[in-house]
Amino acid sequence: MNLDQLLSLEGIKDYNIFWFGADIADDYMNDDGPIVETLQLSKSRPRSENTIYIIMSGINKNKCRYRFAAKMIKTEGESTYLWERVPIVMDEYAGRMIFYRAKGFSFYNNDVTGVDFIVEEIWGKAEERSVVPFNNYDEVELSFLELRETIEGHYYDYYNALSVVKGIYMIIDGNTGKLYIGSAYGGDGIWGRWASYAATCHGGNYELQKLFDEHGEEYFHKFKYIILQILPMRMSDKEVIEMESKYKNRYLTREFGLNAN
Repeated sequence: MNLDQLLSLEGIKDYNIFWFGADIADDYMNDDGPIVETLQLSKSRPRSENTIYIIMSGINKNKCRYRFAAKMIKTEGESTYLWERVPIVMDEYAGRMIFYRAKGFSFYNNDVTGVDFIVEEIWGKAEERSVVPFNNYDEVELSFLELRETIEGHYYDYYNALSVVKGIYMIIDGNTGKLYIGSAYGGDGIWGRWASYAATCHGGNYELQKLFDEHGEEYFHKFKYIILQILPMRMSDKEVIEMESKYKNRYLTREFGLNAN
């Protein structure tokens, strides 16, 4: 389903879409609505007093999430408008409804381009969350069940931090104390790699696969996931793997841990 179809269900035909880029969205809004009083509009000014503005915040160049709806109220300034939040049915999914636009980022959109915004997924509700908010990389320490909740709930604070970095991580087997050192260098960085553990428990790793085959999923409930070092996305895969090998040597995880190579 696309955004235009969703808004049609609410009888909203007169609308514009403002898509704030991921690097600036937090300067304009939070979960309660706008945090600045006015906007300067050079384009996409309201066609009538009933024009609804659908406010999106960017995740990357092709994805954004719905934040809130507003009306623009003209001030004495030629292009200055107050924005006033208005309730719509989609607010049930505010901050959680994710749209994909194949054509990529564009700040100004309207009822013509609304069909381009395709609902991709809906994230979990924050009030159902048991995982502590992301604070910094050094403090990330997730149990297996917390990791799965974070990935399945697509918690934005973790996604925003872990999807933009490569890195070296450690998995601790809480049943035996054995360690596994891994590296993340594919798409979506650490987030993408850890998502495979949340889905399969073993992430395709030989020794972890053996544990899964022998003991099943419940065995992994005592596992813990921590970040040893974050690395920039521009670093080559070869450099990341070399860094991973150094950590394996440091912690002797080939000789006494869960690394097979």
